[in-house]
Amino acid sequence: MQRAKKFLCIDDDRTLLMIVKQVLTKSFRSEVLMYYEAASGEEGLQKILELKPDIILSDIQMPGISGFELCRKIREFNPHCAVILMSAYDPEEDNAIHASEAGADAYLSKPVKKGELLFVVNFVLRVANLNDALYEKNFQLEQSLDRLRSFHQKLGALNEELRSDKRRLDASLREMQELNAQLEAKNAQISAMMEEVAARFDSTVALLGNLIELRQAEHRGHSERVANMSVFIAKRMKLLEHQIQNIHVAARLHELGIVGLPGQDVEALVLDAESDHPHSNHPLVGEMLLKSFPGFEQVAEIIRHLHENVDGSGAPDGLYGDRIPIGSRIISAASYFDHAAIANPGKRREDILREMEEDGNRIFDDQVLRLMRDYLSAQQTLAEKFYECPVYGLSEGMELADDIYSESGINLLRKGTVLDRDTLAKMMRFHNVDPIVGSVKVRQK
Repeated sequence: MQRAKKFLCIDDDRTLLMIVKQVLTKSFRSEVLMYYEAASGEEGLQKILELKPDIILSDIQMPGISGFELCRKIREFNPHCAVILMSAYDPEEDNAIHASEAGADAYLSKPVKKGELLFVVNFVLRVANLNDALYEKNFQLEQSLDRLRSFHQKLGALNEELRSDKRRLDASLREMQELNAQLEAKNAQISAMMEEVAARFDSTVALLGNLIELRQAEHRGHSERVANMSVFIAKRMKLLEHQIQNIHVAARLHELGIVGLPGQDVEALVLDAESDHPHSNHPLVGEMLLKSFPGFEQVAEIIRHLHENVDGSGAPDGLYGDRIPIGSRIISAASYFDHAAIANPGKRREDILREMEEDGNRIFDDQVLRLMRDYLSAQQTLAEKFYECPVYGLSEGMELADDIYSESGINLLRKGTVLDRDTLAKMMRFHNVDPIVGSVKVRQK
C-alpha cells in the first residue's frame, strides 16, 4: 500500500496557514495527505530535516530565510521533494522565473486560490503515485537482473566443471555430447532470460498504454492505430531502426500526460470535424513523467513537441519545419487523423486527409501527409483480406486482424495473435465478466 504523502506549508501569515490547512484537510483524507506547517523559514527548515516531507508550499517573502534560499537548501539534500513557491504579485519582479531558477517545481500567486492549490497538489500526488508504481516495476526488474547475474555465476561454475569432466572423460564421446547438450540448454535459458528483460520493457509500455485507454475509453484503440500508422510512415522514410522503435513507443504513450489531467481537461481534448490542431499541456505532462527514466529520453522529447506546427505557430517552443523532431511530426499528423475519424464516424477517411492537406505548410508536414495517403491505400488492400466474426464463432487456428478490446477498454489480445485452445478459453472467461466490444476481425486464409 502507498504511504500518505507529507505536506509542509511555510508562511509567516497565520491566516494563510489556516486557509491552506482547511482546504487540504477537507479535500484529502489523512491516509492520502498529512498536513504540517511552520511560521518561518528557520522553523520550516528544521521541520524539513525532521519530517522529510514530500510536498513543500513556501512563501517567498519571509523574515530571515526567504523562500528562494529555503528552496536552494532543500535541493542540496532532498532533490526529489516537490517544492511550490508563492508570493504576492509584483510587476517589478518576475517571481515565477526566479522560483524556477531556485529549483522550485511550481509557482502560485497570492492570494492563493483554492482551485489552483488543489490542482497543483493533485497533480503532484498523481506524479508521485506514478513514480511509486514505476519504482516498484524497476525494483522487480533489478531483482530479475540479480537472478540473471547469479545464474551467470552458476553457469561459470558449471563451465569449469564441464572442462574438468572433459579432461577426465576424453575416451567417452557419448558423455561429452551429453555435457555439450547441457551447456546448450543453459545458454538457451540465458537467451530466454534476456528476452524476458526486453519483454518486461514492452509490458511496461503496454501497462501505461492500458492506463491511457482506461482514462479515455471512448477512444479505445487510438494509441495502437496511431502507432501502426506512424511506424508505416517512419519505415517509408527509411529512418534508422532505433528511430522507428522510439517513434513506436512514443506513439503508444503519446497521450500518457492525459493520466495527469483533471477529468474536464480530458473531455476538452475530444475533436470534431472542424477542429483545428488541438492545444493542451498533456504533451508536457507526458514528457515530465518519462524523461527521468533511462531509455525514455528520446521518447519524452518526441512527446514534448507533438503540438508544434510546421509554420512555427505551435506550442510549447514554437519550433518550425525540420526543427521539429521527425517523430513528433509523424505522430502529430497520425493522432489528429485518428481523432478526426473517431469524432466523425460517417466521414470518408480520404476527405479527412484532404482537409489536413489543405493545412499543409501550416500545421502538418507535407511528406508525412503524402505517406499517410499510401498508408490508407495499403489499409484498403488489407481490408479486403479480412472478415468479421462474432465472439462465439471464433475457433482454434484463426489469426486476429485487429486488436480485441473489452467494454471497459482493456486490450485483451493483439493483432496477429493466432488463437489456440488455452487463449480461447481465457478470452471467453474474461468475456463473461467484461464483454468484448462488437465483432472480431479475422484474417482470411
